Amino acid sequence: MSLDPEDLTHDTTGLTEEQLESLDGVFTGTYKAKYPIVGYTARRMFNEDGSPNKDFKPEDQPNFTLKLEL
Repeated sequence: MSLDPEDLTHDTTGLTEEQLESLDGVFTGTYKAKYPIVGYTARRMFNEDGSPNKDFKPEDQPNFTLKLEL
């Protein structure tokens, strides 16, 4: 595994089922277990042109908790 910037990518196309399962295990067992979700990035909430992403529904996301401040 390499952490060199030229080797890093968000694109998972081409990974085998075993590689995807390994990534999911690391994400679930390490990151989701240790770090709670506190927000979402603009990339998910907005389209590239800056308009709201109508398909993004935080309440449908895993581990979403609505905090109401009174």
